Order: sequence, then C-alpha cells, then structure tokens
Amino acid sequence: MNSSKRKYAILAGLSLILMAVLAGYAYGFVYGSLVFPADAEKTRDSIQQALGTYQSGIAAWIGILILDILVAWALHLYLREVHPRLSLPTAMIRLLYSAVLGLAIYHQLTVIWILDEGTANQVIQELKAFESIWSNGLILFGLHLIGLGFLAWKAEFVPKLWGGLLVFSGICYSLIHLAKAFFPEHIDQIVSIEQVLSLPMALAEIGLAIWLVWKGGRIPSHSKNLSQ
Repeated sequence: MNSSKRKYAILAGLSLILMAVLAGYAYGFVYGSLVFPADAEKTRDSIQQALGTYQSGIAAWIGILILDILVAWALHLYLREVHPRLSLPTAMIRLLYSAVLGLAIYHQLTVIWILDEGTANQVIQELKAFESIWSNGLILFGLHLIGLGFLAWKAEFVPKLWGGLLVFSGICYSLIHLAKAFFPEHIDQIVSIEQVLSLPMALAEIGLAIWLVWKGGRIPSHSKNLSQ
C-alpha cells in the first residue's frame, strides 16, 4: 500500500480517537453535569454558574463536527478502491449527519443567547431540541457505519472483525434512535437496551481507530520481503 493510504489511515484513526475524547468531555462531563432534563430551573442556574464550562463544551462539540468531516473524507480516500460506488455515498451520509449535528449545536448556542432574558423553560426546550435533533442525526450515523462496515469487510487489507463490528454497531445506532423517534413512550426500555449495547457500539469505531493508527495502510511484512 502506498504512503498516501497510510496517511489517510493515520488521519482517520487519530481523528476518531480525538473525537472520542472530546465527546467524553462535551457530553459525558459538561452536558451530564450541567443539564437536568426534569428540572429546568436547576439547569439554567447550573449553566449560569458555570458558563465558561458550558461554552467549552460547545467548543468541544464544534471540534467533533470538524473531525467528523475529516473522518468522512479520510475514510473515503482510504477505502474508495474497495468499492467506489459505495465509498462515496457512505462518506456523504456522514457529511449529512455532520450537518444535522451542526443544527443541533446551534440550539446549544441559543441557550447562551437567551440565558439572561429567557425563561428556564425556554432554556430546557432548546436543550431538548439539541438532544432530539442529534438523536435523529444518529440514525444517519448508523447508516454510515453500516456502509463503512461493508467496505471494511470487503477490503482485503482490513481485518473482517472491524467490518462485522461496524455493521452491528450501525444497525444498533439506527434502530435505537428510530425507536426513540417513533416510540417515545418506551424511552426507559430503549435507554436500557442502549446501555447494554453501548460497549460493542463504542468498540467498533474506537477499535477501528486504534487499528488504523497502528497498522492501517502499512505494507505487510511478507510483501516487503517479496519486493526486495
């Protein structure tokens, strides 16, 4: 494999790893500690008291958005030789997901603009809009992972383990967030299922990311020997 393929693998892998770190901070730490869906007043007060932290969370979301675009481009270039007609649509779906994520982030920004003059209910409604739009976007993200999984499975230079995990993860993402959209009355059961499946869902992209940085695009040792 040529050096450019190695560069695409490293770019995609490092971007995915950095995205995971930013997501842990933005959603796991900032959003999780400042937003209380059942208590609008507490949410507004916590954001007002830790506005800098909330703003840093938004900055992390914007970073995730940029990295999503980089990943879509890098993975397309890395896998396009496998099946060009599938690789490009798979990348475009991730770009479409990124656009939806951008719209969701806009609602987090709106919270800052209305924080002083808006009501607590307006604040929580903006945050619920963020969650709803992002959740709908993850349906598209799941479709992207399914396409990516098929490409990885078909590629001779990617272990089939990652292809299988990506397809499974993509199906889980799409079905879970479709269920959230169409069956909100069963949200508790859906969230319970999501928690059970969260580990294999996370392992798919993180595992692929580590493999891409470690071995993606490298020329196999036996091929080096043959060329010498």
